[in-house]
Amino acid sequence: MFDDYGLRIPGSLDECAENPGDKVARWWFGGISCSAVSSVMAPIDIVKTHMQTQKRQRTILGTARKIIKRRGYIGFYDGFSAAVLQQMTSINIRFSVYEAGRQNYIVNDDSYLGKLLLGLLAGACGSICGIPADLINVRMQTDMKHPEHARRNYKHIFDALIRIPREEGILALYKGGSVATLKASLGTCSQISSYDIIKTEMQHRLAMHDSVPLHFFSSFVTSIISTTLTHPLDVMKTLMMTGRPGQFETFSQAAKHMMRFGYIGPFRGLLPTMVRKGPATVMVFVMYEQLRLHFGKCTLGGIKVN
Repeated sequence: MFDDYGLRIPGSLDECAENPGDKVARWWFGGISCSAVSSVMAPIDIVKTHMQTQKRQRTILGTARKIIKRRGYIGFYDGFSAAVLQQMTSINIRFSVYEAGRQNYIVNDDSYLGKLLLGLLAGACGSICGIPADLINVRMQTDMKHPEHARRNYKHIFDALIRIPREEGILALYKGGSVATLKASLGTCSQISSYDIIKTEMQHRLAMHDSVPLHFFSSFVTSIISTTLTHPLDVMKTLMMTGRPGQFETFSQAAKHMMRFGYIGPFRGLLPTMVRKGPATVMVFVMYEQLRLHFGKCTLGGIKVN
């Protein structure tokens, strides 16, 4: 856009079109990106969950064969409806809260501590809303491991949302919620915040443009950091959510059971988690950034323009 003298008006829509890096993400980009990636990574996720809860050690391939034997190939997508609901609620809220904090200048671009604290807050907010879907997802994934008479046999997520409060009480939907919230806070801090920090550093120090190579390398490093830090909490969360009433009521009970394989216990299932979370993190952030660059909102002097 130009003035009467043929000069470009700063902060115009034309300038935004020429510099897509100035665009900001819409609230639903995070949920859509994660849901799309979840549809690809669901088989690896269920193998990871089974390895975390198994009573005797079994390899990745051995666990996968056991799933196929029990449920067939469709078994790799047990709990998928709950996983999608979790992405569109919990994960979407994490991205939305973090982006809202960044767009409203609550956190400065060079304030790494501020970004980490904002990540903790975003993770806690998202987890509170997504715990029921997370619990149902874990239960549906592991239900095939139980004997016929002990299985919950949820038909779908809505069946579980009705039956769990009726059979176990409304608070059962938040079983393991404290660990899930802690994991989500640490996970968002080590994932979204770390990605933001690493991306900023690579832009400043390596002069990389806001493009796919920058998004790829930033998200790859982020996946290693995030997976390593949060995996022990993920194991505890899985144990508490899948346990029978009264089995794991405290951190110490879940931690004691987690250590049944020794010091390797907190990292049972780490390899399939790395195999899943590495590519998943890269795909999520690359897709999220592409959505932002092509369909994001323009900002004119801090005012968002649809």
